[in-house]
Amino acid sequence: MLIQVLQSGYSGSEMILHLLCMLFAITISFSFHEFMHARVAVWLGDDTPANMGRLTLNPVAHLDPVGTILILVAGFGWGKPVMYNPNRLNKFKSDRAMNIMVHLAGVTGNLIIALIASVVLGVMLVVMSVNDHIAFQTIWLVMYYTISFSLMLLAFNLLPIPPLDGFHVLEELLPYKVRSSQGYLQFQRYSPLALWVLFLAGTVTKLPILSMIINVIEFPFAWLCELVSSAVYDLGQLLV
Repeated sequence: MLIQVLQSGYSGSEMILHLLCMLFAITISFSFHEFMHARVAVWLGDDTPANMGRLTLNPVAHLDPVGTILILVAGFGWGKPVMYNPNRLNKFKSDRAMNIMVHLAGVTGNLIIALIASVVLGVMLVVMSVNDHIAFQTIWLVMYYTISFSLMLLAFNLLPIPPLDGFHVLEELLPYKVRSSQGYLQFQRYSPLALWVLFLAGTVTKLPILSMIINVIEFPFAWLCELVSSAVYDLGQLLV
């Protein structure tokens, strides 16, 4: 996305504006994603994330430098993973259900942020139809990037590849015998390389394989966000 902005023909001030909006959107997307992991783990009985300073929306606690740069340049990235102790989750009877709740908390947070941003974006479209002020344009741009980065982070984390959330959800559904086998442990150790293989293969072949997979996962959520913003805009037009 950063490369697209650099190649867009924008003026220097416009590029700076887009970059600042991107950084703001990335900060929100990553921070809320990791905060939700921590919040749900603590709610379920484990105070490890709180003790490690992760029960906060402070981006300093959550942003990973490499993951942040990659989401700007390559269209995928990650934050600092939230550590928790599954053995201390005690709110419900099912250990698997509680672990799945923790793993899905991050992407759920991203969807919440994207939906809120969609509502604000729809409102801004209504306001801009009456008064196209630069301040309203800037808010619209921030919301646009917030939706884009939140959904990108959501879709990336749903990939069924270790150590991403999508894999851990599937892992909880596997029999314990499989999860404790030597072959499975080796698979878990080396399979993260698949992400880099997909990324490098896309770079070499000029076919963005990983981005295409992420876009497919992202599609239904993007459709939902577009539906929300369109509904807000249509309602606003009736009221104006």
